[in-house]
Amino acid sequence: MPQKTLLVTGSSGLIGSEVCVHFAERGWQVHGVDNNQRAVFFGPQGDTRWNQKRLQEQLGDRFQHTELDIRDRPGVLALLDELRPEAIPFDDFDTNATGTLNLLEATRQSCPES
Repeated sequence: MPQKTLLVTGSSGLIGSEVCVHFAERGWQVHGVDNNQRAVFFGPQGDTRWNQKRLQEQLGDRFQHTELDIRDRPGVLALLDELRPEAIPFDDFDTNATGTLNLLEATRQSCPES
């Protein structure tokens, strides 16, 4: 039976890295996408390369890193054309998108002048 492939965006972040470990330990081939954007936003203290390196060392050949900004539409399309993953988790997206929507709605209701 062929190995299942998982694509994880934000793979060097808190949630993404734990998703990588979880699925790799269950036999999946994990392809992580991250471009260390946190270092751009937050400087050296936001750098997540240490976590990328940890995943590569801990998971070995079950983890492959792709340096890609997911806002790069042609790059994302090319990656998906190549990988054709069986699954792409929504955990990180749900946390960030839903959290942002909740914050925006609370701002609209409670302090629209902000």
